[in-house]
Amino acid sequence: MVVSGCSRASSGSGSGDAKVTLVWWTHDNPSFVEANKKRIEEYKKIKPNVTINYQYFPYDAFIQKAKAAYAGNNAPDIAQLFGTWVTDYAKNGHLDQAPNQEDLKQNFFEAALGAYTVDDKIYGIPQEYNLENGGVLAHPQMFKDKGITYPPKTYAELIDAAKQLTVRDGNKIKVKGFDFVSGDNIFFTFLSFILQQNADYWTSDGHVNLTGPEAVTAMTKLKELITVDKVTDLSRFGDNLDSSDYFFKGSSAMTIRGPWTIASGVNTYKVNDFEYIPMPSLTDSPPYFAAESGWGEVVAAKSKHKEEAWAFVNYMNQKEQALDFNVTTFTVPARKDAAEDPAYLQKLPMLKTSIDVLQYGKWVGPVQDRDFFVKSVNDNFQLIASDKMSVEDGLKKIEQSVNEMIDKHLSVGNKSS
Repeated sequence: MVVSGCSRASSGSGSGDAKVTLVWWTHDNPSFVEANKKRIEEYKKIKPNVTINYQYFPYDAFIQKAKAAYAGNNAPDIAQLFGTWVTDYAKNGHLDQAPNQEDLKQNFFEAALGAYTVDDKIYGIPQEYNLENGGVLAHPQMFKDKGITYPPKTYAELIDAAKQLTVRDGNKIKVKGFDFVSGDNIFFTFLSFILQQNADYWTSDGHVNLTGPEAVTAMTKLKELITVDKVTDLSRFGDNLDSSDYFFKGSSAMTIRGPWTIASGVNTYKVNDFEYIPMPSLTDSPPYFAAESGWGEVVAAKSKHKEEAWAFVNYMNQKEQALDFNVTTFTVPARKDAAEDPAYLQKLPMLKTSIDVLQYGKWVGPVQDRDFFVKSVNDNFQLIASDKMSVEDGLKKIEQSVNEMIDKHLSVGNKSS
């Protein structure tokens, strides 16, 4: 798992062409590793005096290893972190500020930079724009077989189509007309429905407001998909398989899921009878959605070779290199000019839907413990959708638990600083 390569050393520190070794940690997603190794080999030709000790680890092990390394001030020079993690590490002084801050703000999407930004300072460079909303996996042949207009242009048309496409075997749904029941998509669809009512779920003091009328409408609409429209259910929630896996197996006509699932359909399931279509807005407003800041590179504050490390990170994030990374990894560009480059959609035409909605993405916000926030929404949604709790009571529970988590998290952060 160790690859030797090279990065650009900076002469600004007086290092000249002195030999330098940089340690770079990432997770072991195969397509990411392939793209990263390619960058190393390219860079080897630019600065052969700098060696990159590239190490990659299984996702869960990587999370724990990174936590221990930063806590012990023994972090690698460069790490590929998920945006949500970056904020805490930056607040606790573990990360170096990125150079060329104004250029980053101009050249990268705001939603992609969100989690990398603390007190208006940027502490890393995202390589992808991570979104779970804005697009829907769809089987066009199922629409054609039923004589339904395709694709649906409004939310009402989507629900009407979903009802007609739902196939039942007695009381059991055999083919879901429209599925959104997955860990991430209950959460993100709920937030998108709030945003599409031109509302916000954050207060000015960094807490959440999830009991307002827009939040009630958003949660009610989600519940109705199960209890009134009856186009999906909770039967597979928490399964080992993802909701997109069931879609590719033909168990749903439409499934709201992130664009990263397209690669699974094409490469794993070898399915070619599906498309990725726009998710209509709940209202007449644009299809706003909440997005996380995806994977990107950070440089350790304690690194002895910050200039060399940033030089390599900057190289990886130049337009051509960034574009190749996104195509190789089937991810959405964080760079605006890479997303706008026709070459991207020429190579990944199914991602047009995602590219078209990037302008409507809003950073999900300072969620602190992301997994807790998602779990709180999911757990209470199940009770709401099962008529074991009212929408209003469920939202009160979510708001209270999340705000308590935020207070606890901020309190710990203040003590450590």
